[in-house]
Amino acid sequence: MLKKQRDTSYVVEQARAHYDACIEQDLMQANFHARDGKRVTLEDGREVTEFINCSYFGFDTLPAVIAGAQQVVAEYGVHFCCARSRLTIDPNRELEAGLCHLFGGRAITFPSVTSAHMSALPLVASGVLLPARLRRPVRFVFDRSAHASMQYLKPVLAQEARVETIDHNAMDQLAAHAVEAKAEGETAVYVADGVYSMGGLCPLDALLALSKEHDLFLYLDDAHGTSIFGERGEGYVISKLGGAQLPDNLVVAYSLAKGFGTNGGGVVVPTLEQERLVRSFGQTYAFSGPLDFAIVGAALEVLKLHEDGTVRKLQHALREKVGWFDALIPPPDDAFSPIRMVEVGEADRAIALGRDLLEQGHFVSVAFVPVVPRGRAQLRVCLTNQHSREQIEALGAAIKQGLASLA
Repeated sequence: MLKKQRDTSYVVEQARAHYDACIEQDLMQANFHARDGKRVTLEDGREVTEFINCSYFGFDTLPAVIAGAQQVVAEYGVHFCCARSRLTIDPNRELEAGLCHLFGGRAITFPSVTSAHMSALPLVASGVLLPARLRRPVRFVFDRSAHASMQYLKPVLAQEARVETIDHNAMDQLAAHAVEAKAEGETAVYVADGVYSMGGLCPLDALLALSKEHDLFLYLDDAHGTSIFGERGEGYVISKLGGAQLPDNLVVAYSLAKGFGTNGGGVVVPTLEQERLVRSFGQTYAFSGPLDFAIVGAALEVLKLHEDGTVRKLQHALREKVGWFDALIPPPDDAFSPIRMVEVGEADRAIALGRDLLEQGHFVSVAFVPVVPRGRAQLRVCLTNQHSREQIEALGAAIKQGLASLA
């Protein structure tokens, strides 16, 4: 039965009715044809406030960012139809140089964070991306809540490495795997998020200490932490290093979407040798197209806002906005994230609440199996600096009333 539950057909069978219900009620696969700040006009003419977009600072609509995108397209065209491992535009080199400075490591860009994982994780599985002192057979230890873009690669990684999964943020289970792996001549590689896409944080202080004690290698997806943490927006994971260079047992994935407000992403590796390995042997780098040229121009403009102190000011404003929501819907812990999850229970109840909120003019995501555990369906609320206090408090009050009516 356990194997069957991991099969794609089983997942489709269990979740399809709920997906169909969301699609029919415009909670998923919906389109909008007009946009004004956080207000969007749906196809049927309804105007609603969306709490879906993860552009936490609103850089995606900033005039200077749009102009940067247009400039690179005007100079270089929409695309250069060639794998980037052969030839690409100089603004992409300039962007990566700036990202290296921001992150304190060797930054490589990809059209998406998913494609970055597809290049980097198989190289970790083979052992070649590990430092020489840790170059042994690999035992992957996945956090159960690690992003789907990494979980999806488990069958590929299992061709060259052992793959295990532990409970969310279970440092005791991770330590046990690390000790066992070392005793069996393996290197344990922990795969997790920095800021989780369904809310919450990785216990990074404990994890970094554990990695030193047990020679753990860490592969952390900090897509949702990029820009919203750190003095210059270097992200949740890298900000915890206190300005030190990336240690040799850490690879960090970052996003140029989310807080960065553009698109695409990449990985930061500690050394030039590891960078060359990814550029030469990462499959989606070597044989796929580059980051979109318009995005390169836009990202160069956003990078300036990280370096000139703008992002730091916006981080403080974002915390205040999240606080307005938390005053109405208290979070389960004190971990900061602009993603707020509101547990409802059964999927049907969560979908019904999502539909009622939409009818009141609030568009939020509904999450259920396989995204969250059975019986723990949730609303996913993305709070941004573009939301007004009135919009945030109206949503909070509507959710509070909706939960009370379901009790």
